[in-house]
Amino acid sequence: MAKLVRPSWAIRCTQSGCKALFEVAKLEKGKQQEVVCPNCGEHYVYPIYDEENDEA
Repeated sequence: MAKLVRPSWAIRCTQSGCKALFEVAKLEKGKQQEVVCPNCGEHYVYPIYDEENDEA
């Protein structure tokens, strides 16, 4: 069983047949993490940083 870490964010899957909303842990500024949609298995990297306006 996964442990939920607070505070958290939510990600919505962008696959046309899925669109599941799932919770992910809020990361320290400048860090990224890969997550997998629990519904369909699609991989995502979050948060997405704009290379021109890098928030890190």
